Amino acid sequence: MIQIKAKALRLMPVNIIWFAGKPQKWQCLYNYYKQSAYNEEVAGYCREAFFTKVIDISAPAEVFESGFDQKTVYEIRRAVKDGVTTSTETDLAHFVSFYNLFAKTKQLPKLSANFNKYRSRIIITKAVYNQQDIVMHAYLSDMSIKRVRLLYSASLFRNENDTQYKAVVGRANRLLHFKDMCFFKQQGFEVYDLGGYASGTTNEALMRINQFKDSFGGALIQESDYLPLPAMVLAFINKMFKV
Repeated sequence: MIQIKAKALRLMPVNIIWFAGKPQKWQCLYNYYKQSAYNEEVAGYCREAFFTKVIDISAPAEVFESGFDQKTVYEIRRAVKDGVTTSTETDLAHFVSFYNLFAKTKQLPKLSANFNKYRSRIIITKAVYNQQDIVMHAYLSDMSIKRVRLLYSASLFRNENDTQYKAVVGRANRLLHFKDMCFFKQQGFEVYDLGGYASGTTNEALMRINQFKDSFGGALIQESDYLPLPAMVLAFINKMFKV
């Protein structure tokens, strides 16, 4: 279990608790549970179903690799032939800069200040091509349950119209996922969480992301996010009176 102190709407102090069991009713004023293993309603909280794909990396690498589809296996091997290498990254500020550049190209929000609060739990990996970082992953790690969870993935293209280079980046991303699984297995982790799955979506972009995650095999599981009702009320009031 991981616990981080944050603020809801920059006003209300809350504890963000990852991978816990059933939320405590009497703590609903200030606890926000992420990916709880409990899947029932709990008084004082607003429950949201959360789906994700997980891969058992406690098995030998050739076993979980056998769950990959043929295209993924091919692209992993091709990335190696391309000369893509992978490693860990210890400079958190470098990742933040890299991700925010990626977010700008995709019109996504930049990383919030809360990201730095996870510093002691974050593990960053990267794929390098022609001496340049082209893909980076940031994981939330919880050794107490031997689980790593992908928080952010970012890729940078020199030229959006360079289809050959984009293909290299795509292959590098698949290679990095595989190498990450092998790395975390060596570190003693057993569960590789791909960071969410848009179950039942009809959004084409989300469907493509689902297909990418499906290409690594694994199992689809349902967990729960529990939002404290007071924070929900504050969010509603903020929305109603926002100028």
